[in-house]
Amino acid sequence: MEIIFSAILIGFLLSTILIGPVFFLLIETSLRRSWKTAVVLDLGVIAADILCIAAAYYGSKDFTDYVTSHPKFYRIYIIAGFFVLIYGIFMYFSKPKLHIESEAGFVSNNYIRTFINGFIMNLLNIGVIVFWFVIVSSIMIQYPRPSDFMLYMGVVLTTYFVIDLGKIFLAGKLQKRFTDQKVFMVRKGVGICLLIFGLIIILKGFGFFKEIDQKIEHQLINQEQTS
Repeated sequence: MEIIFSAILIGFLLSTILIGPVFFLLIETSLRRSWKTAVVLDLGVIAADILCIAAAYYGSKDFTDYVTSHPKFYRIYIIAGFFVLIYGIFMYFSKPKLHIESEAGFVSNNYIRTFINGFIMNLLNIGVIVFWFVIVSSIMIQYPRPSDFMLYMGVVLTTYFVIDLGKIFLAGKLQKRFTDQKVFMVRKGVGICLLIFGLIIILKGFGFFKEIDQKIEHQLINQEQTS
């Protein structure tokens, strides 16, 4: 159950971190076109996410296998934490263009074209690519078994898609409440959370939580033996 709860949390975090042009495009598409067109657009976005996940998985597999087989090399957490810190700073200070001027250029009554446009738009977002490489590498280290990794990512993407469906069907209410200023406030809040999370990862790389990890591991082993 722990793996599922963790994956749901990451899926929710993903839907929060990636509030930007895609978020508003989904809402505007649902209002101006139809919820079906918005869903097709979102499926294209998620297809790009899946491609990024696959690329990150096969691109970093040798590296994560080495880290998993060499426990002393876990100071790689310092590097991972550094990247999370950088992304947190970017989230806090950046003010990206939230609205796409020509919605018609991305969305049409042709579902295939809309799907492809959603796919390309998400794939060209460097922030999404970096995000998935960091997340996938971390998950592969934590859950080295392919079956656990697939379950984790499946739950993450399902959670992300369900939340996107909520955005689509609640488009009218969200458009009124989520002004640009509020979105930037959310991004700042997420940026602060990422800064704290990155700092925790760095401290873990220096062994600050080693005793806590060992206690948790011993408790899990004892529970498995008694059950």
